[in-house]
Amino acid sequence: MFNLIVFTIMFTENQSRQLYVVKGTADTDVIAPVEVDDSHAATDLSSKVDGASQLVLGPNKDEFYLSYKGPKDGVQRSDIIKLCNVMDVRFTAAKDLMHAKKKVIVALASGLKDSSNKLTVTDDYVLNVEIHSYLSSGYDSTKVKFGAAHGTQGDAASDLYKKLAISLAKNFAREGAALVTISLQTTSNPIPVTAKSTVTSLTSTTATGIILEEVEQPWRLGAAKQEFVNFEAKPSTVYSGGVDVVWGTVTDATPAKTNWVAGTNAIVNSKTVADMEYFFHKNRGDVYGLVGFPNNIDTTYMVDASNAYGYSFVDIHYFTEGNSHNVGKSEKTLTIVAAGAASNPQALLKKLVGNKADSSASPAVAASGLYKWLENIADIKASTNW
Repeated sequence: MFNLIVFTIMFTENQSRQLYVVKGTADTDVIAPVEVDDSHAATDLSSKVDGASQLVLGPNKDEFYLSYKGPKDGVQRSDIIKLCNVMDVRFTAAKDLMHAKKKVIVALASGLKDSSNKLTVTDDYVLNVEIHSYLSSGYDSTKVKFGAAHGTQGDAASDLYKKLAISLAKNFAREGAALVTISLQTTSNPIPVTAKSTVTSLTSTTATGIILEEVEQPWRLGAAKQEFVNFEAKPSTVYSGGVDVVWGTVTDATPAKTNWVAGTNAIVNSKTVADMEYFFHKNRGDVYGLVGFPNNIDTTYMVDASNAYGYSFVDIHYFTEGNSHNVGKSEKTLTIVAAGAASNPQALLKKLVGNKADSSASPAVAASGLYKWLENIADIKASTNW
């Protein structure tokens, strides 16, 4: 005699993210949300540019969808989303998705130079630069580059910085792609150092330290993602006063968020979003991923990987659910992205999602679109720069 035990396992099998790219201008091709009733249909997007979009609330006022003009298959829509199934809504500005280039300044420790900035210790000075997660191999994969120079008591600290920077530049020059830029800190503008620099060519420069700054890495759509250089500068030790002491101090000079400038000291997310569009199209069907060739859909991608201001995001997280015996819930995220611009980078998406109520405006602004539809259902969270 035996007992038969049956286990029933419920799980979410369709959790996915579907991405749509909004293009056009805030005035003509992105249309404010519309509430459909017997006398008011959604805007006809057929004459608009590819990527023209509009959020549409159904006639029963309990569900909505994104009406969207694709580049090849005309006007289409997203999933129909029940308002009561919306779990989370987030608006994220392009600036809040930038990556600040890491920057450090290495200088002699105060106990190893005198009041006239001359060395007080004769020894070999080594500056190690550790590159963590080198070539995306994980944090345990660390590559070490170094610069080395002999310093003699009485030498100018400026000359030691020059020798170390040149040595380090020559070592980094062996890499297939630049990982960091190397320059000399001065009382005015930094002076770049390359593998071809010499101490003689830098004679007129009085250096007060060595600057290392991250370099944007090569990228290829769908093949090589946008990587960031996770590096650390670590001065070695020298023998001073009978003990080994670290010869340098490392100061983090990475710019604060309020000082980020796209293309100068920060990297925008345009290339990452281009990869997202490339891969997430497969969530709409394997035919977008060349599965079953030749019965596939050749996709026209609309993200501009070279956009200098990055892409802002609207993320609507919701679930679909069955009925009767099929009661499982499948969570999904509808992601809508639009390119930033120099002025009002979020203009496209702000018009797409509607207005937040503002009683202090004259005249007062009533809530519309997602702000109105999701009132008392789901909070809308916005990033700092939205």
